Amino acid sequence: MSCCSEKHKKLNEDGIGACSVPMWCGGLPAGFCDEPAYGRPTPCQTFRNGFTGEIQRMDGKYSGYVPFLACPGHGGPESRVFPDGNMMCAVYPDFVNLQESAAGFGETTEDARKELKANALKES
Repeated sequence: MSCCSEKHKKLNEDGIGACSVPMWCGGLPAGFCDEPAYGRPTPCQTFRNGFTGEIQRMDGKYSGYVPFLACPGHGGPESRVFPDGNMMCAVYPDFVNLQESAAGFGETTEDARKELKANALKES
């Protein structure tokens, strides 16, 4: 299995890349997850499982090896972020447009994601 390509390392102008988690089949390399990824795994506290000895995330998400970008199923962010003028815009994958879908704006990626969560809660 060759090293990850650029799509596994960097997001495009729409804030989308490909998940870099290696997949295995029968103990042999079988490519990468390649699901849409919106950033690196989100930080989370971990603990050592007393029964298995494995290090696990407190939020229950995937705690295995992630070299670069991660899809939401492998611990990556659930929203994508891209520049919009002089601000950052965060949207969920099912984004249609600003009139129909929740969006968040901020000076940083984190600020945009926080506003997106707040706006999504208001709409539900």
